[in-house]
Amino acid sequence: MPTGDPKTAAPERRLAGDLLGRLTLDVDAIGVVLGRDTANQPVLLRLFRPEPLTVAFVGDWWTAQVLVFRCLGHGARVAVDAVDAVVPAAAGTIATMAHWLALDRAAGGAGDRVWRSAYPGGDEPADPTRPLLRLRDVGVHGPERRPPTRAWETQLTVLPRLTPAGLPVLTDADVVLVQRLTQPEAALVGAALALPRPVWSAVTTMGNEMVAAFGGGSARYVWLTPTRVERQLFG
Repeated sequence: MPTGDPKTAAPERRLAGDLLGRLTLDVDAIGVVLGRDTANQPVLLRLFRPEPLTVAFVGDWWTAQVLVFRCLGHGARVAVDAVDAVVPAAAGTIATMAHWLALDRAAGGAGDRVWRSAYPGGDEPADPTRPLLRLRDVGVHGPERRPPTRAWETQLTVLPRLTPAGLPVLTDADVVLVQRLTQPEAALVGAALALPRPVWSAVTTMGNEMVAAFGGGSARYVWLTPTRVERQLFG
């Protein structure tokens, strides 16, 4: 499996004051479970919609697995475009193609839940009951700009870390999800998304099992709260 700190290398600190309670992001009652808020209430994010959606994630392999597994639990299928690298860190990716394809077995599939992408075309059209997640793990620079064009189809680009080369991935995204980041990385997020300093600076103080979700000019900080099954599968 990919090596390194499973919860990022930035120091863990507490978010100051009531910042968490004041940040909001539009969620949907039928969305993918993202985690829980400060009141321990479920936070659901509508990652699959009648119109195509573009999502960016910056973080580690453990969290990426949890997010994709929850999309699978929502009924989504996953078409993967990943670099076949022996050492993901050398390629600047989160994981290898083999690691991503192994999520098919975790979801009880037989090659029909997670597969190697045939993009563009070749994959049957998505619909509300079987949305499609196009997962792209191709390096810190991100993929060529090739957004989804079909209904109920979402492109998720994952980055192990944020560099200036990866900023177009964030600026092109409808939703941005990040784990705890270093101060330089958080500043890049703030610049790319035009966030106030208190908002992007708070990303450096999140706990190990938290994500920040940015979209539509607002934000939400969420505890992933892994289930027992997710703990068994991903540690």
